[in-house]
Amino acid sequence: MSLNPSQRSTRRTGFTLLEILLAITILSIIGTLIFSSFLNISGASTQAEETMTRLHHGEIILEQLVTSLRSAAYFDLNAEKYEFWHEDAGGAEPEDMLSWVSGTMAFIPPRYPTQQGLHRLYVSMEKIDGVRGLAVAAYPHLVDPENDDVKEVEPWLVSSRVVGLNVRFYSVSEEDWEDEWEKERQLPQFIELTLLMEPEEEGGDPKKLIRQIHIPLGKVSRDTRRGKRKVDDAAETASTNQTKTGDTRDDGSQLPPPIK
Repeated sequence: MSLNPSQRSTRRTGFTLLEILLAITILSIIGTLIFSSFLNISGASTQAEETMTRLHHGEIILEQLVTSLRSAAYFDLNAEKYEFWHEDAGGAEPEDMLSWVSGTMAFIPPRYPTQQGLHRLYVSMEKIDGVRGLAVAAYPHLVDPENDDVKEVEPWLVSSRVVGLNVRFYSVSEEDWEDEWEKERQLPQFIELTLLMEPEEEGGDPKKLIRQIHIPLGKVSRDTRRGKRKVDDAAETASTNQTKTGDTRDDGSQLPPPIK
């Protein structure tokens, strides 16, 4: 028996409630998966951006240290005013201290009293106003360190992201790295700086940024101290040799200080 047109129009033309609920469920699952993937990608991107920002911040701090150390001043006529000081704190998170005379503006705030001319710079790990990090202090290099005004100079915080500072010195005679510098009236020729940056997550390991530095006047101060150079020549070299690059052994061969 055939159906007439009116009877055929009564056949099902929509979806049942079960089909609608099933479609909604499938769409919800797909939407959840897409949103989860988006959150994961977004989180990974944010973490990568924070890591790059942290490392970039550390590189800026390290570059300022390099600039100031490479411009370390030395004159044998008043060697006590240009001493290079170092204290090795050691520990899991080393807190070394460095102090030298420099003429650069690295770390020096605008309109600071030592903005013009040479100044003695102190770099160390300090806790200031409850926040621990890399700190800097400075005062005119000709002022006696025991002066009451110097004792009142307060360090300022450079970066709270730096959690440790370790310094090593390359010994030309021993051809090896040493953890301490005791020749105060002599500039080191090679320095290895290690900045420990705050870990990405709590309980993680600090990120290490390592840089080796050549101080042009290091060899000049060493030769003067050993009597291999006249005082007048040392003073003249100190004023003109700030941009000298590279270094050699006593026999004239190149000296690449290896990282160990």
